[in-house]
Amino acid sequence: MKKLLLVIAMVAAGFTANAQKNVIKANPIGLAFGTAELSYERAVSDKGAFEVGLSYAGADVTSGSEKISTSAIGVEGKYKFYFSSDKDAPRGWYAAPFVSYSSASAENNTGEDVGFSAFSGGALAGYQWVFGGGDSGFALDLNFGAQYVSASATGGTTVSIDGFLPRLGVSLGYAW
Repeated sequence: MKKLLLVIAMVAAGFTANAQKNVIKANPIGLAFGTAELSYERAVSDKGAFEVGLSYAGADVTSGSEKISTSAIGVEGKYKFYFSSDKDAPRGWYAAPFVSYSSASAENNTGEDVGFSAFSGGALAGYQWVFGGGDSGFALDLNFGAQYVSASATGGTTVSIDGFLPRLGVSLGYAW
């Protein structure tokens, strides 16, 4: 019985020592434009964290007698290297390589369908705050960087676009 209590105490101490190692976030700017972006970040060491994000967008646009329905889905992965000397992940300054893939489709009322896919990879630098004392708090993540995008559209005509683009990000969430 004493051994069981010792094991439970050690496990409980381990969980409390790993406070604020998870963050769930959403992009408020994307929500304003009809895109839902949700991400989950998990600190895997004192100075490193994985983040995985999903996004979805859908809209119906009417112009005169033409109606266009669109939908898109995307996924992104990144690894954040935190380098603030006085803070551990997921707080402070970080640099992060990332990759993402998205796919979209649009269809008008005559049945014409257009597909779009994009792959991108790049690097970000940013700062993540976790507000609140104790074991949990609200998170604000601001970042900027550059990405290489390779995109193509298919339908009546195939179009490809490749090149570098800037990248800005804002996310609000909760850390625990």
